[in-house]
Amino acid sequence: MKFVILTDTHFVAAGRRIYGLDPAERLRAAIACINRDHPEIAFVIVTGDLAHWGEDAAYDALAAVLGELRAPTLLLMGNHDKRDGFSRYFPGAAHDAGGFFQTMQVFDAATIVTLDTLNEAAPNHEGLLCDARLDFLAHALSSAPTDRPLLLFQHHPPFDTGLRYMDTIRLANPEAEWDVIARTRRPDYLFMGHLHRPIAGVWRGIPFHIQRALAHQVAFDLVAEGHIPGSHEAPDYSHVSVEADRIVIHQRSFLYDGPLFSLHDKAALDRAAF
Repeated sequence: MKFVILTDTHFVAAGRRIYGLDPAERLRAAIACINRDHPEIAFVIVTGDLAHWGEDAAYDALAAVLGELRAPTLLLMGNHDKRDGFSRYFPGAAHDAGGFFQTMQVFDAATIVTLDTLNEAAPNHEGLLCDARLDFLAHALSSAPTDRPLLLFQHHPPFDTGLRYMDTIRLANPEAEWDVIARTRRPDYLFMGHLHRPIAGVWRGIPFHIQRALAHQVAFDLVAEGHIPGSHEAPDYSHVSVEADRIVIHQRSFLYDGPLFSLHDKAALDRAAF
């Protein structure tokens, strides 16, 4: 099974820009590459912060651009989102009985579990898994088939990464999530967004991948406190392959428009010499 991960689209109303960038322009460029180069994928998953201010006009614009995508989409909530506005423009989005946009989907090659970590009552942007959402997670982890990998997706990381300000707005109750995992089943891979940087590692034995944002980026700065250092680093998406014996993640800088050449071409090597 193959799929593509995007995150942190931070859409605004059509025609507007944010931090000097046009999120719609970037998403259209990503979709053009995905449609052209990955016709085999099962879905595209966007792991939250779909809209920057959670406004209706932003979800309207996002729905229009995502309509150009040929693959099905799975959409998660992030700290910048609003469930009411999202539900008006994505009425078919899967949600649980409590109205949280989270689901478990069983594919032949893997089980996909998505969590809704949005806390609309928070005075800052930290995430939360309330009792109802923790119950959902427990049921999903304990009932998922054991003969295939289980991949867990959520917006907020449940751990610190060294980005000092971003670590203050991670998941507020990581131990509650871990308690559920410890008494049910460990996911085979954990995928997240929120941090606007490409980060990978292992959390308590679970390998994780944090996807770089589609919109503006958080600069690589492990010192700054009291604010979020931003940058216009190029975005990317990740192409994930789930095979019987491996999970392979390729990150693609889809806005790259420089030369492509063979490293075995001596003439190209000569031309590259400065």
